[in-house]
Amino acid sequence: MSDLRNILKEEYKKKEEVVVTPQSLIEMIEGVLDQIYDEVVVGEKQQIQEMATSRAKEFLLVLPKFTPTEAWGDPNSMERQQVNRIFGVMGGTRTIEGKLQFLQRIVVENTRISSPRRIIASLILLESLSAVINSFNAASAGFVFEGFLAALLQGEQEAEISAKGNLPIQDLIAFVETDNPTPISLKLLNQKTNIEGSFTNLIDGLDEFGKMVYIVARKDGEAIAIEEFTFNQENFIDALVLNARGKMKGKEGGAGIGLFQLEGMTPEESIEHLKSIPSWPERYETLQMTRGYSDRVRLKRTAQKDQEEGGVDLDPQTTLEEVIRKEWTLLSESKGGTQWAISPKQLPTFTFVDYKELGSLPYSAAEIEKVAAMHMDKLNGELLTLFSATKDLSENINKYFTFEKRERAIGSGEKAIENTVEIQRSLEVQMSSDEETPEEA
Repeated sequence: MSDLRNILKEEYKKKEEVVVTPQSLIEMIEGVLDQIYDEVVVGEKQQIQEMATSRAKEFLLVLPKFTPTEAWGDPNSMERQQVNRIFGVMGGTRTIEGKLQFLQRIVVENTRISSPRRIIASLILLESLSAVINSFNAASAGFVFEGFLAALLQGEQEAEISAKGNLPIQDLIAFVETDNPTPISLKLLNQKTNIEGSFTNLIDGLDEFGKMVYIVARKDGEAIAIEEFTFNQENFIDALVLNARGKMKGKEGGAGIGLFQLEGMTPEESIEHLKSIPSWPERYETLQMTRGYSDRVRLKRTAQKDQEEGGVDLDPQTTLEEVIRKEWTLLSESKGGTQWAISPKQLPTFTFVDYKELGSLPYSAAEIEKVAAMHMDKLNGELLTLFSATKDLSENINKYFTFEKRERAIGSGEKAIENTVEIQRSLEVQMSSDEETPEEA
C-alpha cells in the first residue's frame, strides 16, 4: 500500500505543476509576444540597419577622394584651392573649438543635420582624415595632419625660420586672414605618450607670439581624441615644473625643474628668481641663460647682437640660422637638444593652462561607415547615381585615352557618353528637389 500511495502522490504533484493559473497564462502570452518581437521587430530593425550599412559602403566608394598633402597647408597652392570648397562648408565660430565641434556634429546620433551638402562634405573630410592616419608612417602623418588642420582652420603651415631668427615651434598659424591669427603647435600621439617639446623653441616662440596654443591628437585605433591647451608668458613655468599634485618636479640634471637652473643657483632658487622678474623682455634675457636653453643658440645670438650694436655690416640672420637649423636637426634626430615633457594624466590637472577636451573624430573605415549609415535616409537615391556616374565617367575617359586597342578604347568612350547623359539627368532631378534650407549650427 505504501508504494501505491507514493505513486499516487507523484501523479498528483504532476497535475499540480501543469495547472494553468491566470498568472501563468499571462506569462505564457508575454513569452510568445517577446518571441514575436524578437523575430519580427528586432529582425526588421536589423535588416534595415544592414541595408543602410550596405548603402553607406557603396556611397563612400563613389565619393570623391581628397588625399591630404603638405600642399594643403599652403593657402596659395592649387591643392588648397580645390579643398577650400569642401572645408568652406564647415561653419562654426572662428575658433579651434568651434571648427572642430562643427565637424564633429556629423558623428552624433540623432543629430538634426539634414543638408546633403554638409553630410557629403563631412564624410569627404572624415575620409581625408582617415587617409592621413592610415596611409602615412608616424613621421610623415604628423606633418600631413598639420596641412589638414591648416585647411580646416583657414590657416597656413609654417616650417621656416622666422624674421626674429627663431625656428618655429608653431606648426601652423590658424585664421591668418583675421585680426586674431593663432599660432598652433600640433602633437599627433598615442594614448599614453608624453607631450614633449624643445625648451629653446618654446622660449623663443613665447617671445615672438606671447602665447602658444597646443593641439594634441591622440589615436586609439578607431578615433582621434583631440585636446587643446595654451602656454603663455605667465603660466609656462608652472606648467613645466609642477606635477599633477601641484608639487615641484624632480630631475635637476637638465629636465623638469633643472631646465630653469641658472648658474650659481639651485633649480628652486632659479625658478623663484625668474618668476619675480616683472617684465617679459628682462625675463626672456634671463631665460636664455638657463640650463635648458641651447648654449649654441644663446652664444650665437649674443655674438650677433654685439656685432649689430657695434655697427658691423653683415647678413643679420645667416650665422644664427645655421646654428638654429643645426639645433633643430639634432633635436629631430634625438641626438641633442633639451626638451620639456608633460604626461597625459598630468595635463588635465593644470587649470591654469586653459585645458580643453575638444571631442573626437573617427578615422577607421568601420567607424566612418557607421557615420555614413546614420545619414543614408537623408540622401536620395539620385545622389548615389550621380556620384557613381561621375566616378565611372572619369574611369571611362582614362580608359579611352590609355587602351592600346582602339575597339576597347572606343567602347569606353561610348560608355563615357552614356555616363554624361546619366549625370545630366541626375543633376536635373537633384536640382529640382533641392530646396533652400537655413544654415545648420
